[in-house]
Formats: sequence, C-alpha cells, structure tokens
Amino acid sequence: MSPGIRYGFLGGVAVVLYFTVLYVAKQNLFLSPLIQWGIMAAYLFFMWKAAQEDCNVHGKDRDFREIVRTPFVVFLLINLCYWLFYYGLHLYDPSLLQAEMTLELDMLKQQLAGGLGDPQQANQFRERIQELEKTLENPQPQPLGPVLMRMCVGALGGFALAAGVAALVKRK
Repeated sequence: MSPGIRYGFLGGVAVVLYFTVLYVAKQNLFLSPLIQWGIMAAYLFFMWKAAQEDCNVHGKDRDFREIVRTPFVVFLLINLCYWLFYYGLHLYDPSLLQAEMTLELDMLKQQLAGGLGDPQQANQFRERIQELEKTLENPQPQPLGPVLMRMCVGALGGFALAAGVAALVKRK
C-alpha cells in the first residue's frame, strides 16, 4: 500500500477519534474554532511522514509534482474522513447544526452592535442574521451541498500545505 493511502487513512482515523472524544466530552469543545484548527497539526504530521517515506523509497531527485502528490493524497483522505464524520454527526445530532447557527448569529449580532463602519457590510450582516433567525425557527437537516463545497475549498488549502511539506522534504 502506498504511503499516501496508508497515512491518509491513519490520519483520518486519528482525526475522527479526536473529534469523537471532543463531541462526547462537551459539544462546545467540538464547536470551538481554535480546537477545530488545532487538528491541522495532525494533518501535517501524517503528510510529513508519508512524504518522507515516499522520498526514502523513490528518492528526492524527482519532479516536484511527483513529490507533492503523496502529501496531497494524505490531506485529501484525512479531509474526506473528517467531512464524512462531520456530515454523519450532524445527521445523528441535528442540535449540533442549531448550536453552530446560534454561535454564528450571536457573533454577527455582536459585530453589528459594535459597529462595522461599512454600511454595505452592515446590510450583509443584517441579511445573514435574518436568514439564520428564519432557519432557527424552522430547522432542517444538514444539507450535503455546503459540506461538499467546504471540503472542496479545503482541498485548495490542502494543496498549499502539501506543497510546503514537499518542499521541506525535498530540501532535507
């Protein structure tokens, strides 16, 4: 099995276990942006290990595109595991989506009350607040489309991380 696939699924299991523990311990921990972004260290660890192993087997004197492939595959697989877990958890516990929307609503109201300075941005915030309030009155299950969109947008950042990892591995 290639290092990209092996470390991708190992990383996916680690990330899912991490978020499962957070969710079971306290829902607010699962929703914390700091903790959500903190798991990127695990992504980087597994990407690094896979890239090192790939370069040990195939050498570093290859085209950069070949070297970046392995850490990017790792990122994609970990991200796929995370987003499948995320979507499934939101289907299992619809209150999670409501809690996320409530957090966003509170944040938008605080920023609006503090004054944004830009009337156009203030109008966008008011529109989003109305949209969230309407959705909270009549909650729906988590739609798959936005989850897939966020996963694909994340892949762009994942490629940048993979390129950074590949550059470091190639230089070492």
